[in-house]
Amino acid sequence: MKSLTFIIITFLTPTLFAQENALVVLEKYYSAIGGQNNISKIDNIYSFADCSGPNGKYQTEVFSAKGFKTFFRQIRENRPDYIGIVNGKIYWTKGADVAISDKNTASMWRSHELQWLATHLTERFREYKFEGIEEFAGKQAIKLSVVDELSKTAYLYFDSNSYLFQGFTISNPVSKNPELIQMVINTWEKVDKLMLPTNVTFRDKNGEYILNFHTIKINQTDPRVFDIPDKIIAIQKLLEIHELQRTAHFNRDAKLLVSIMVENFTEISNGKINSPKKEDLIKRFENYFDAVTFIEWDDINPPIIKISDDVSMAHMYVSKRVKLRTKDQTEELTTFAWTSTFQKVNGNWLMTSITSTVAN
Repeated sequence: MKSLTFIIITFLTPTLFAQENALVVLEKYYSAIGGQNNISKIDNIYSFADCSGPNGKYQTEVFSAKGFKTFFRQIRENRPDYIGIVNGKIYWTKGADVAISDKNTASMWRSHELQWLATHLTERFREYKFEGIEEFAGKQAIKLSVVDELSKTAYLYFDSNSYLFQGFTISNPVSKNPELIQMVINTWEKVDKLMLPTNVTFRDKNGEYILNFHTIKINQTDPRVFDIPDKIIAIQKLLEIHELQRTAHFNRDAKLLVSIMVENFTEISNGKINSPKKEDLIKRFENYFDAVTFIEWDDINPPIIKISDDVSMAHMYVSKRVKLRTKDQTEELTTFAWTSTFQKVNGNWLMTSITSTVAN
């Protein structure tokens, strides 16, 4: 029994040691930049950088705040500003109009909020593990492996003497093929009572990007910069309805599917216009669901959603791949495309019509 205990302890010791070292590294790092007490007083950070890259000079403006909020703007001459905003799990771009975005693109925006990242590493990464000592950007560094917000492995590096954060290596969040991005912190400066990054270098397959942050402000951001536009709220709700339709198909729930339709619902297909009663729609879908089992009911491309300026009506354009199995075990694959219209009725979005087509 003693021998078994010795084996278990021997086996666990490296793991426990590695976990302990990762925590110690983080504690020493936070102490080196000003301490957790000062970090805890941060509600938001503003930064502005002059930048250069393979395609010339540009500027980057970033607002960051508690609650997973980011405002990212890139400014280039002779072209519209690129603006991406994150508020929790809602991501959108802002230009001539607003458009919903995705978590991968949002992760790319958030990679630029260097001052917030430096003070809130554990918000962005999890599962810290000590990986040893190796050279990073020409210096000896403590290497930690982590899991990022996209559930991908990344590596953080800390100066082995000062414990200052030196940079990271992450997977490119917007690349379809495996590709690494390296970020190196070149200089730090004291802002209020905290040391923060002021000059950083990003490297990817396209080349080198240098961000020189000349303006950094703590707790001076207007929170309205993160306000979610009414159109984005509407798009989010319509996407939820779109997902509800998929759920209704797989759960064979005709009542749930029809619940999103108005009383005077209109359908257009096969050269005909019909306005069936809700009870007739439920019965038709029940018979349909009883006769088939869905294998796929998936978007070929993300739905395109257009919202009226007064946010009272919407159009959704859908392309859908539907694969099902009939009772005689025959599999059928069909490609659909449709336009559905929605109206906001007493605060709820309801489908008013659908025009459906089938690929030949």
